[in-house]
Amino acid sequence: MTTTHTDKNTRDSNMELLRIVAMLLVMVVHANFRALPKPNAAAIAVYPSSAFLQFLTEGFSIVAIDVFVMLSGWYGIRLRLSRLQELLFQIIFFSLLCTGVFYLVEGHWPYHAIKSLLMLDQSDYWFVKCYLGMYLVAPVLNAFVESATRRQFELLLIAFFGFQFVFDWLFNSTTWLLSGYSMPSFCILYLLARYLRVYHPRLTQFRQHTDLLIYLGVVAFLTIVVFVLRWRFNIGGIFYFYNCPFVILGATYLLLFFSKLKFKSRAVNWVAISSLAIYLTHSNTHLATYYDGTIRQWFYGESRPAFLLYATLLIIGVFTASILIDKVRLGLWNLIRTITHL
Repeated sequence: MTTTHTDKNTRDSNMELLRIVAMLLVMVVHANFRALPKPNAAAIAVYPSSAFLQFLTEGFSIVAIDVFVMLSGWYGIRLRLSRLQELLFQIIFFSLLCTGVFYLVEGHWPYHAIKSLLMLDQSDYWFVKCYLGMYLVAPVLNAFVESATRRQFELLLIAFFGFQFVFDWLFNSTTWLLSGYSMPSFCILYLLARYLRVYHPRLTQFRQHTDLLIYLGVVAFLTIVVFVLRWRFNIGGIFYFYNCPFVILGATYLLLFFSKLKFKSRAVNWVAISSLAIYLTHSNTHLATYYDGTIRQWFYGESRPAFLLYATLLIIGVFTASILIDKVRLGLWNLIRTITHL
């Protein structure tokens, strides 16, 4: 994602590693409860260990999107036309590529190909559209951060998170926050990360291992609570919403844990700068069905050890291919910039 750190050699490798981890966790989330149904009471009664493992996997990985957004807030976005152009080019490049792959596999162009290319359908790259919206209003968010007092900043965070907690997460009585799948929810996560970075409140000053233990505690809590609620009452899905307070808490302390690691790695930075490409391939409207369908076929057709092995290899394969393809995209973009003087 675009931050103020544009040089891959000067980026903080600890946070770039978190960017990579977050994208891997996004792939795991999609391989878990996007490709597969959440275990209900009947499934838990028959396969309790398998169901528990699914809930545990979701507990670890559901923080991924929030972490990705908060990484942008941690450094702050500086809206620049050149960076916006590059981001849009990356999106179009992978949209065209995935559409072409679909044509080669299916022998025909996908339905509403142009509409999907422009992300005009609700299901097309929801994350990218929310992020673009946040990116465009980042100057306003930054202006608030720079001009507001700490007290005003805290009141805004309390007011928004309180409203979101009651009217969207707890009672699902809004149509515009969408369980965290929305630009306003991204903006408040951005501001939360800015607040943590600027003011270093006391709850961010724990030792590194304490941050990790809090994250693991959130994972354990989510796993046990959802397992019991699904087993007994067939409810509990709200604990996997991106605006769930516990998901945000887990994302916050995973972010803080990585922020206290200190190291430099050209290899990590080289991979991380292309991390968005992983989302743009496996979550493309036309290719997501293949990713999900393959996972689903293995889940129901293979033993659990074989399924875990195959799914892991698929995730690694898609991850690696996406990074390498994005390096081609970067080379093409640099050529276009040279020719057009963008």
